[in-house]
Amino acid sequence: MADSPSIKAESSLPELEAALAQMVHERYFEAESDEEAELQALAAKDCEYLMTRIRCLELSLKAADDDLAWLGPAARSSPAQSLRRIKALCGRYPDLFGAMQAVVVTHPGVSREMLAMAIKQFRRDAESYSQEDLVGLLTSVTNGALQAFDAVLRTRKGADRKAASLPWGKHNE
Repeated sequence: MADSPSIKAESSLPELEAALAQMVHERYFEAESDEEAELQALAAKDCEYLMTRIRCLELSLKAADDDLAWLGPAARSSPAQSLRRIKALCGRYPDLFGAMQAVVVTHPGVSREMLAMAIKQFRRDAESYSQEDLVGLLTSVTNGALQAFDAVLRTRKGADRKAASLPWGKHNE
């Protein structure tokens, strides 16, 4: 692969996929599927094809990992990227609460005012609310979820002691 003039080690996924397609077209044109082309390449010991295929798979896995990088706490997205994702989330959840919760959790770096404007734009059931109402709802979704989470954690801290005092809470050893 490295000695091939058309394929460089630092090639991008689209470049590698194009090179792979060209190899299939030139060498395995009788193959009816990608799997059949791979089997023919394996039988022919076509190292260039096989290494290109492996590199494509590696870059595809890396791209899949990067698909979630935008969720990271330090990640910054462009407004267009955020709007596209918010629109998808608003369309995905049938209820306003679920949509708002998903949007506020997945876009922690975006102000609630901006989130409220986007939600109002993409949700029919949010049209009747004012901007301030939606900001308040986003705040309540965030604070309510955090308070509920903390309450469950507080009850779970003493759960081991309570379970040990109950006969059905003891583990048989």
